[in-house]
Amino acid sequence: MFFDTRNRLLALKDRYYERSFSASEFTKVIRRQFPAADLCFRTQRDYAVDPNMVIVAGLYDCYNDAHHLPHTEITLCYHPEQELYFGNLLNWEQLTFDIAECIGHELVHRQQYQKGKKSKQYKSNIDNQIYLGESAEIEAYGFSIAAEAVAFDRNYQDCAMYQIYTKTFDIDHSVVVKLEKQIVKYLKELELEYEQSRPI
Repeated sequence: MFFDTRNRLLALKDRYYERSFSASEFTKVIRRQFPAADLCFRTQRDYAVDPNMVIVAGLYDCYNDAHHLPHTEITLCYHPEQELYFGNLLNWEQLTFDIAECIGHELVHRQQYQKGKKSKQYKSNIDNQIYLGESAEIEAYGFSIAAEAVAFDRNYQDCAMYQIYTKTFDIDHSVVVKLEKQIVKYLKELELEYEQSRPI
């Protein structure tokens, strides 16, 4: 699923390399690659985003899923003053990874909901620890880290999100141990999927 999604998006590079887009036009190009029944895409502007870059964020909604509505929202964030995005200036390799990884991360949350998994909270006074230490997020970020490791052929310990976890939980190594267990699980799945997605 992850590599099929990424390869489908990467194929857009040749088609749109010479084109220019407004932010909303580019969001529509991405939106058209996915079934409307499952995913919805929206455009957002934010000064925290560098010009010529697109930042991807996602959200899974179990209520919508239960009512057969689009269950995963993917937000593409653009710089507010950037009027046009040029296909030849976009980092297609990173952007397509970010979108596919974000969708995959949210679909892990969907599987958790469908299996009736209850997320265990992490007790802390630090917001980032509360969020990242939640069992549902440990599993989902285990997927995200494994996806980055396989997609870019790097050691998972060199992945940015893994390093964020080790810094965030430098006192409580048990969270990192749980994360590594999820990474190993998803590494096996994604390595197999990667081999199957490669052209013969």
